Amino acid sequence: MKKNVLILSALCFATMTLVFSGCKKENNDPQEPAQLQSYKMSITATKGGADTDEANGPRRVISLGAGGTTLTATWAAEEAVTVHNNTKNADLTGTLTAQSAGATVQLNGTLTGGTIEAGDELLLKYLSPNYAGQTGTLEHISANCDYATATVTVSSLDGENIYTDGTATFENQQAIVKFTLKNEDGSATIDAKPLVIKVGDDTYTITPESATSEMYVALPGFTSQNITFTATAGSDTYKKTVTGESLTNGEFYQITVKMTKQAPAYKEYGPFSVGPADNNKQVYFSQGNLQYTISTNKFSFMDNQYDMVETNGDVGTDYASQDVISLFGWATSNLNTPANTYYYPWETDNSDGAKYGSGITTSGVNWSDNENAFANYDWGANTGDLGTGWRTLTNDEWVYLFDTRIVNGGTGNGNSYTVGKSVNGIKGVVLYPDNYTGATYTGSDWSTFEDAGCVFLPAAGSRDGTSVSEVGSEGYYWSSTSNSDQFAHIVYFVGGNVSPEGSSSYRYYGRSVRLVKNVE
Repeated sequence: MKKNVLILSALCFATMTLVFSGCKKENNDPQEPAQLQSYKMSITATKGGADTDEANGPRRVISLGAGGTTLTATWAAEEAVTVHNNTKNADLTGTLTAQSAGATVQLNGTLTGGTIEAGDELLLKYLSPNYAGQTGTLEHISANCDYATATVTVSSLDGENIYTDGTATFENQQAIVKFTLKNEDGSATIDAKPLVIKVGDDTYTITPESATSEMYVALPGFTSQNITFTATAGSDTYKKTVTGESLTNGEFYQITVKMTKQAPAYKEYGPFSVGPADNNKQVYFSQGNLQYTISTNKFSFMDNQYDMVETNGDVGTDYASQDVISLFGWATSNLNTPANTYYYPWETDNSDGAKYGSGITTSGVNWSDNENAFANYDWGANTGDLGTGWRTLTNDEWVYLFDTRIVNGGTGNGNSYTVGKSVNGIKGVVLYPDNYTGATYTGSDWSTFEDAGCVFLPAAGSRDGTSVSEVGSEGYYWSSTSNSDQFAHIVYFVGGNVSPEGSSSYRYYGRSVRLVKNVE
């Protein structure tokens, strides 16, 4: 099996235009055009025969051979070949055309445009380099990308007839690769449209008629290049980068590319200090509250900062029946730590608060000395669909964010935040980023504040078991910090008041989660 890789820039040949000037006669008769030398040429040409293999390389690509591991290579009747005189660096006018179909054919034609002499080296060219607009099929490669050349030497001339030594053996000036796209662990194929391949500074876009996991691609050979594959599969994007790869012209490769699914391009707002300046501790907030879709087993961020999922009322006997949920018991992120212990996002059991993120025996623990014992149990630990780096603020960070930061020359409500105002009809808290110098939010023109990096925490309510209440009037947001085997710290706000310090909640209550990412 050959290595994966892709492309180099194709060769371009300039076309020379020859202009002849005649000598003006004394009697002013019209000048006569100069006559161009005309030559006839006939030569046997091969594209390497049929069913060439990986070791020897294919020529003209028509179809797969037996077993799908070889390529059948033949000429088609009337295919045209151009001629360049390497010795005199001149393109010749006219073409040589295949007189029949097959692996070996006779090329005949008439050439003009320059002088040809014995000993001249002639470059025969089939097609021109063009690797754009590929569709991932052998048919497209045959018609558009199968650039091949042969070099022959003029042995003698007899009048207008050119004679050469031997057969013109055409060699492909690109590799042919069959790419198979799979997910990262190779357990499933990826049907993509398009596939973008970047080799060094060159980019090739393969656009099949319909999404597929297998594509045939023609690529000019290259040596020790970095290659990046980007595949679009519906709304998902997959990528793979390999380094120091090479492809050899004229060879057929079959390569499986195992690609990593990329996190969506979520918006980020801030920055916000969540600790002393000498700690250089700043974060960006996510574009919306965290939500979980049970049917797909995926976390995602809500589209807008003011979006909410739940409404007041009882959701019935099974919270999981709602499919999309956003009020989570503490540390219910599917995290399997310790082994064989899971805390599911839809958990509603209120019989034992210690089960939510404890995962270890808590008897005998002195919580006053181990306040942060379970601080690593947060939703950023197992939300791979969101990308890396997301986490939940600790209690101390929430407190610093609300009470200690200096914004607009002061701290607290009216400076670092505003509480009790509505965004899109939803009440909540507006947080102003570091170095913000604008007006405080009064309830209108939210887009201007959002563009300035402001964050809105909607009053998304609370859940006890399957009963949801206070949606639109009160907000409860988890920290990653527990303060006993039954409780964890929260940020709580209602009306015009915010309580980021000293507030705690039973772990089994459903609260909102807003993730952050450290400023690098």
